[in-house]
Amino acid sequence: MPGTREMRELMERLDAVVASARRAEERAAEWSARQFVGRADEGRIVARTDALGTLVALDIHPLSRKRLDARRLADEITAAVIMAEQAATAARDELMNGSRP
Repeated sequence: MPGTREMRELMERLDAVVASARRAEERAAEWSARQFVGRADEGRIVARTDALGTLVALDIHPLSRKRLDARRLADEITAAVIMAEQAATAARDELMNGSRP
C-alpha cells in the first residue's frame, strides 16, 4: 500500500492530468467555434468554412461577377474555398500537435 508521500505524488500527477485534459477540451471548443477564411480574385471572393472545413459562407463582389467569365469565376471560388479549408486543417493540426505532451 502506498505511503503518504507516494499517495500525495499520485494525487498531484492525477491533478496535472485532469488540468491538462481540461485545457485540451477548452482549446478544442474554441477551435470548433472558429471560422476560417480563404480569399481569391484580389480579395473580392471570400469563402468561410467551419472548423471541419465545411463551407458556411461565400461572398462574391459584384465586380468579380462582372469581369470574370463563368470558368474563371468557378476557378476563383474554388481557390478561395480551398484556402479556407487549408486554414481549418492547419488550425486542427496545430491544435492536435499542441495537445500532445
